[in-house]
Amino acid sequence: MTVGVTTHNERDNITVLLDRLLGLPKSRIRIILYDDGSSDGTATLIAQHPLFRQENFQAHLADVNFGSPSVGRRFIAEHATTPYITFVDGDDLIDPHALASAAERLRPGFDIVMTPFALRNRINFVKEFDNARPISNTTISRLLSGIAGKIYNREAVFLHARDEIKGRSEDVRLNMRILLAGFDRVRIESVKPFYFIETSRKSTYSKNILPHELSARVANYRILKDRYGLDDIYLKTLHRNLLEVVQRDPTLTESERKKQRRGISAAMAFRFRDVIHVMEDLSSLRVRSNAAPDLIQATGNREIRHTWMALQESEAHPAVKIVQRPSDEQASCSFLDECHFAEAVVVIHDDSIKRFPISVQSRLLRLPLVHMRWLPLIAGRRKKPVQDAPVWETMESCAASRVVCANSQDVALYKQCGINELARINRPVRVRSSNTYDVQGNERLSYIVSPDCPPEEVNFLVELARVLVDRELPPLHVFATGDEKTPVLEELSARLTHVGVHEPVIVKSGVTARHAIYDQARIVILPPWGDSAWDRVLEAFSFGVPVIAPGYVPGAVEVIRDGEDGFVLDEYSAHEVASRLEHIPSEDYATLSRNCFARHQEFSVEQYLASIETIASEVARGFPGENSLPIVDGLHVLEALETHGAFPLPAIRSYARRKVFRLRGKAVRVLVLLRVAEPLRWIKKRMTSARR
Repeated sequence: MTVGVTTHNERDNITVLLDRLLGLPKSRIRIILYDDGSSDGTATLIAQHPLFRQENFQAHLADVNFGSPSVGRRFIAEHATTPYITFVDGDDLIDPHALASAAERLRPGFDIVMTPFALRNRINFVKEFDNARPISNTTISRLLSGIAGKIYNREAVFLHARDEIKGRSEDVRLNMRILLAGFDRVRIESVKPFYFIETSRKSTYSKNILPHELSARVANYRILKDRYGLDDIYLKTLHRNLLEVVQRDPTLTESERKKQRRGISAAMAFRFRDVIHVMEDLSSLRVRSNAAPDLIQATGNREIRHTWMALQESEAHPAVKIVQRPSDEQASCSFLDECHFAEAVVVIHDDSIKRFPISVQSRLLRLPLVHMRWLPLIAGRRKKPVQDAPVWETMESCAASRVVCANSQDVALYKQCGINELARINRPVRVRSSNTYDVQGNERLSYIVSPDCPPEEVNFLVELARVLVDRELPPLHVFATGDEKTPVLEELSARLTHVGVHEPVIVKSGVTARHAIYDQARIVILPPWGDSAWDRVLEAFSFGVPVIAPGYVPGAVEVIRDGEDGFVLDEYSAHEVASRLEHIPSEDYATLSRNCFARHQEFSVEQYLASIETIASEVARGFPGENSLPIVDGLHVLEALETHGAFPLPAIRSYARRKVFRLRGKAVRVLVLLRVAEPLRWIKKRMTSARR
């Protein structure tokens, strides 16, 4: 066997390496050294060493540096007289006794003999192998990477050592060229390691990542994959390592990092194929979107696979995996183990991921996360009594790679907070095939109360009913989809009776059939408060019924085109609503109905899924290897205003520094929220006006 040594500026290590080579048996092992134009005195140390004068040693000291070990390896293969060669880099070491023992075990007829090697005194070897099928998913990564511990057929190296590319990954390209050429008689030997690496030499600078070289390497691997029945384990490992290099490169700006990541993902040519939806249960998703069952049903026939995972079961659906069931938990773990972050993205629909079993949660968090903000970031009124709770709530143990908002107000607020990894998406609605709106028959003014119907809304309804009666407008029909015995509705009836307008107003509770609300409605009036108007507006539009909504409620401006398919009022009071109704000519309702029915078809389930798939694919292409964007649960405006008397910017900034923007031990990302105050004052002004 021949030991080939390639060196370049190895002054600090070369003497120790030559001392160890001196211990090899002269009769059985030859040594050929190629120095690639060292300028630090390495060549002088080689010439002065006792090994230089041994008969089994040959050295070539080049005058000019080529910049790649490939020239030295080809020189060694050309001058070797033995059938086998093993290579040693000049900054590594060998165990002469272990190497001599490995040489004695060699038998003719192999192209690559792979043995263990030691990195920082830790043995590296394949976990399992079968010499009946040595090229397999468990061995391919080790077989392709590095020359440490490998013994080669001399002819294979001589024919394929030439490499015109200078930079990183010369070893990988050599191994790949040998296998592609058909030199695939591989033998794996579990012996004592003879090759020792003190320090890993992986490049930490992304400038050494060459897109054309990477693309060629990926194409060559796919040939090997088809030939030997392999999976993408090598490509996935390579992808992760390259992204880590880009992430840690101190010379890059953030925009340059994004460009590098996209270039790497493009070269890897992974096909995006999985969107994984995470939610607490199906009913919680239904609260966020009335079209939830249609969403799940529509994903069954799409090219990209959609997987639904729920924490618990409230409504049975065969397509939803319930991770609290042991069988589903095991199946989910097996499925997630097969997912690669360039091929799969997790969409979080709520905060339930924090309560998933650790086995499932850990696998989900290593994939790119997209946080879907169904509900608005700013809560317009108190949701529950709290004491000394931060107005800025976050999922502290969870981060994402992209935030998807359903309204432009949230997008603006996120940007004002310095978060720009955003996308806006249209909420889905169940699209109806025909418009049943009857201009002559639909005479009701329909009003759908909020789920909790605060006292301020009761005051608004009483005032609205009185104004409608005074102006001789059509009667008001109030619908509640909650319990029939809701105390608020009883209070509303009592108040209407007290002001003498109970007869013209019809209050119906416990309504579950949507057609009962919209079939005879001329127009729908939305409450002056609410977290979102999306579903109510789109649902009314699907029946061809126009809507009057306050402009400050999230979702109204995004859906309603003022004057075309509905009306958006900045000053939302009973008098303003009645004035708008008075000025709508009867003949305009037909046009409004046609427009709003056509408008709702733009918000189909299919367009929503297509948008999610586009966003997820883009996130996967630019994923840096870990999620780092803080997920904000909500910003409770009135709690802040009522507790502090003004919006507590210093408190939020302090909380953000301590809790929200600490990115896993990296530098704290300080985001100043000074521009948030003005929009909040505007919202408070509008809500105060609506209460009056």
